Amino acid sequence: MWCETRRCAAVAVLFAVYVNSLIETLCQSGYGCYVGSLFVGCVMYADDLLLVSASIHKLQLMVDICCSEADKLDMKFNASKSQAIRIGRSRRTMSVT
Repeated sequence: MWCETRRCAAVAVLFAVYVNSLIETLCQSGYGCYVGSLFVGCVMYADDLLLVSASIHKLQLMVDICCSEADKLDMKFNASKSQAIRIGRSRRTMSVT
């Protein structure tokens, strides 16, 4: 059990190091939301990714960055497991690809 727990922790750390470039690129893009000077536009837990943006256009730009970085890492996002939520008044139809 102890060895298995350590192995899981090691895998989580290695995955975090592996995808760090994606998170850094999102942070440096200037898109996404901030709380003060803290970037909260990208929240990652295990292999789940949450993108937060104040505009649909910037959200799409963030999705484009994720796709580009994922290609570099030889990763793919599963569109069938992806969701988009818009909070606020809708002025037009939203489409996130």
